[in-house]
Amino acid sequence: MAAHLSHLTVRRRAAYLGFDLCAVIPIGEAPHADFFDAWIAAGRAGEMTYLERNRNRRRFPALLAEPGTPPFETLVVLGVDYHQFDLPVALRDDPSRGIVASYAWGNDYHEIIRPLLYDLDATIRHLSGRTTHGKCLVDTGPVLERDWAAAAGLGFTGKNCCTIRPGAGSWLLLAVLLVPEQLADERMEWDTETAAQPTSVRGTCGRCARCLVACPTAAFAGPYDLDPLRCISYWTIESRGIVPRALRPHFGNRIFGCDICQEVCPYNRRRPERAPLLAGLHAHQSRIAAPLLDGFQPENPYWLDPVAFSEHFARSPIKRARRAGMLRNVCIALGNWASRLAIDALQQALVDEDPLPRAHAAWALGRIQSTTRAEQIRPILERALGVEADERVGDEMRLALRGET
Repeated sequence: MAAHLSHLTVRRRAAYLGFDLCAVIPIGEAPHADFFDAWIAAGRAGEMTYLERNRNRRRFPALLAEPGTPPFETLVVLGVDYHQFDLPVALRDDPSRGIVASYAWGNDYHEIIRPLLYDLDATIRHLSGRTTHGKCLVDTGPVLERDWAAAAGLGFTGKNCCTIRPGAGSWLLLAVLLVPEQLADERMEWDTETAAQPTSVRGTCGRCARCLVACPTAAFAGPYDLDPLRCISYWTIESRGIVPRALRPHFGNRIFGCDICQEVCPYNRRRPERAPLLAGLHAHQSRIAAPLLDGFQPENPYWLDPVAFSEHFARSPIKRARRAGMLRNVCIALGNWASRLAIDALQQALVDEDPLPRAHAAWALGRIQSTTRAEQIRPILERALGVEADERVGDEMRLALRGET
């Protein structure tokens, strides 16, 4: 390793690039690999089958090195604070608006952070003389990022399974860079606010269980143990299937992700408004509690038309859920709103080309019928049932007609 390649050089470059936190730690065995394997064995991954692959590499990330390249010796663990402001209660609790997890108010963090990792790796390569590339991962590779963030001192893992940094909270995006240089012999940590000497961050949830109690779908099997198959974020982002009927009423107006277990966390209280260091994360006004019915308007039918959806959510992480998935989520929110004002929009969703939103539109219309006794809903459902070819959608329509919502 070149003498002029120091911890300070790496940390300074990370700060220059816009990372709030940077830590350097030797690569070893992931501390909670056994728990993760048991979690997978219990069937918790659901449709996230990618989590079942590369299990040994998750346990030993040094194995991620390509054949014929130097083995990885060091993990550079990086954190980005994406907190901007707390959503006003009047907006958050307005059932006519769709709530999006705050990390998705801006552009897709994967695309923002990944080039910065490439840049940081290039700096290290230039100084060390290395000709091969490091491994740059932003929440997409076989690495247990929260394990390494805790081991490196960036924070601790809370009962809500989020990385929590005392004084900053849990609004953190994590990324890692694996390199063959031996950059660390001990835990090293630095942040841009204090430029202090490296320290190890300690913390605990103590007896607090607010996140576990506040979860509307009871998604936590216990402290530090999340069951995605009951989690709003899993169903509104990762799943491509029909949401269990028992869970739908508990989604409220959340259409992409969920921040509840972070909103109630004492570590996240009284955070001042701020602008993220990375400009691409700055909130778009159209993604902050937008009216649910906006995307059904003829001038910009982004819930109904694939092209309009792609344009409206250009560079947004919301595109991960795809148009049909987002329309499904919106239909659930409209059903929970249960207003006559949503009938026309749901009637449009009921004839969507994709059966996924059709099924949830039927449920939502049934909810409105049960709540308001709107006379026009029954004939709408009966006509749609008469031409419906998908058995699952037909079942939802029949249940709605029977008032089973």
